[in-house]
Amino acid sequence: MLTRKFNLLLFDMQAEYIDVLFGKRGFKVPSKVKGSDGHVYVVEEQIGSGGNAVVCQCTDERDGMIYAIKFLAHTRDVNRLPRFQLETRLIEKLTHARHDHLIKFMASGEAQSHYFDPKRRQNVPFTMPFFVMERATMTLRSFLASSPGPVAQEIYNAQFRGLVGALELLHEHAIHRDIKPENILVVGERWAISDFGLCEPVEDVAEKDLTRAGEIPGPRFWLSPEANNRSVGLQESISAASDVFQLAAVFWWVVTRRHPSGILTREDWTGAERLYGPISTGLQHSLSRRYQGAKQFSEAVIAAIDDLVQA
Repeated sequence: MLTRKFNLLLFDMQAEYIDVLFGKRGFKVPSKVKGSDGHVYVVEEQIGSGGNAVVCQCTDERDGMIYAIKFLAHTRDVNRLPRFQLETRLIEKLTHARHDHLIKFMASGEAQSHYFDPKRRQNVPFTMPFFVMERATMTLRSFLASSPGPVAQEIYNAQFRGLVGALELLHEHAIHRDIKPENILVVGERWAISDFGLCEPVEDVAEKDLTRAGEIPGPRFWLSPEANNRSVGLQESISAASDVFQLAAVFWWVVTRRHPSGILTREDWTGAERLYGPISTGLQHSLSRRYQGAKQFSEAVIAAIDDLVQA
């Protein structure tokens, strides 16, 4: 048994690797990994990183299809692995629901990685869990930054319809807590909600909230009022209504090309009158005046869009 483990380690250390960067630390990951679907994925250039992970482009060796592969790189915090495992289970479960506006899962697995420890002057091996998902063209933030003028109403109408439906489906399983333009990906001609790393499950009682004491879950500049209140020490729960606020904030930004800061009035809105009501209601700071969940928000937005299409 010890010989077998030594041989596997020797094989991994002699395999071809590519360099990835997480924070200030560089890692080596195998240039090929095998997923839970039995496919071999060729790992290519790094295309992003976040609080827990690095993302690379990869190619399915079998058919040449291009995907993204997300590796857990934050290994020192004991909460990071359970959170990554939860994200992997959730994105796989959501993919089975087949919604076009949720990023799709392909496979998962583990890769043997290593980094160089300058104090010990040697390579330190460790295991990096990963999952493979759709490869996006860009983030919604990048999409708007590259668009010289306003987004056409017929484009955002279709995307808003899809995104509110995606959030409604997501809320059957979890609260996202991290909706922002960087976590809405442009895949071809559709916008898809992604990055479920901060999700809090609502369905499976076996799951638990992995938020650390004092941690403020949510995106900087796009925090819901509840998350902002938590940041100043108030005991407030982040709920489905918090996700509604974040998505409504993104919608406001898409239409007006301005962040919905401060006290908003009808004069600040540059889109169709019919859409102002649902989006402004979604942006209410008071929970009692805001939609309590994605279902109410979805119904209101879709009804407004239907009226605009029929007008």
